Amino acid sequence: MAGLVVENTKKILYENISLLQEKYYEKSAPGGAKWLERLQAAAGPHKSGNDPHIAGRALDIILFANIPRDLNIADQLVEVFLNLRESMQWIAVIYNNWEWNGAGKKFPRTGSASNRHVTHIHIEWGMANLNHTGFEAQLSEAAFSVSDWGKPGSIEGLQFAQSATN
Repeated sequence: MAGLVVENTKKILYENISLLQEKYYEKSAPGGAKWLERLQAAAGPHKSGNDPHIAGRALDIILFANIPRDLNIADQLVEVFLNLRESMQWIAVIYNNWEWNGAGKKFPRTGSASNRHVTHIHIEWGMANLNHTGFEAQLSEAAFSVSDWGKPGSIEGLQFAQSATN
């Protein structure tokens, strides 16, 4: 069972970001290809030992770095998490070849695609913050401003169709 901090984060993201309400198709899922949720707190069958998912203190947000819409949303979410670092009290955020520690320091992730987290954002809390609360209103407000079409107030990320007569 996931901790309260994970469950609250998951619920807020699901309610505010429409793409996270959609499932994605995983061709290499154990037992064969299937549709899976984009917000995953439970440990997968490949996890063991003291993995943070087993302990209920991590959330994976499936957003693929090679799909522009996913990458755009993921980049905005990472920015939200970094801006709310102190109130959310996470100890690590990992996405697309980068990791940020609890102090906000950024450093590269290397190794396999799984270790580099190019298919999902991983956000993790320490055991002491398993049931941390008090950040929910700030996260709701920030998540509500995450846009499928780029940063709010800009045209970044928009693509316009060109007329066939041009």
